Amino acid sequence: MANPMKGEVDIEACGEQLRLILSFNAIAELEEEAGRTLAEIMTSLKAGSVRTMRLILWAAMRDHRPETTLRQAGAVAEELGPELGPVLGRVIAACGFLAAEDPAPGKPDPAKRSAGTGAASGSDMG
Repeated sequence: MANPMKGEVDIEACGEQLRLILSFNAIAELEEEAGRTLAEIMTSLKAGSVRTMRLILWAAMRDHRPETTLRQAGAVAEELGPELGPVLGRVIAACGFLAAEDPAPGKPDPAKRSAGTGAASGSDMG
């Protein structure tokens, strides 16, 4: 069973139970494979890059399945279909290293809104 305190997320795909985690080592491997920083990878993810989605899934699979290839991660992603986004969202949210990132693509950042850069209230106008 996944340990949410460690940032682990369990899913079922390709007839198997898979445990995903973006550990420190997984993130380092992700950056190395992508040739980009974590911030650049997250920007690419928000832009909807399929390669980035597959790469994040691959990195998240490797702590518990170090032999996982990118093609195998792609097969899991393909089977997940429309659930891939929510699964990656859960894995990213569970990762303590990404806490400063936006919660999800397309969702407003509450910290920005409270800083006065969001929608103005009636008392701010004028």
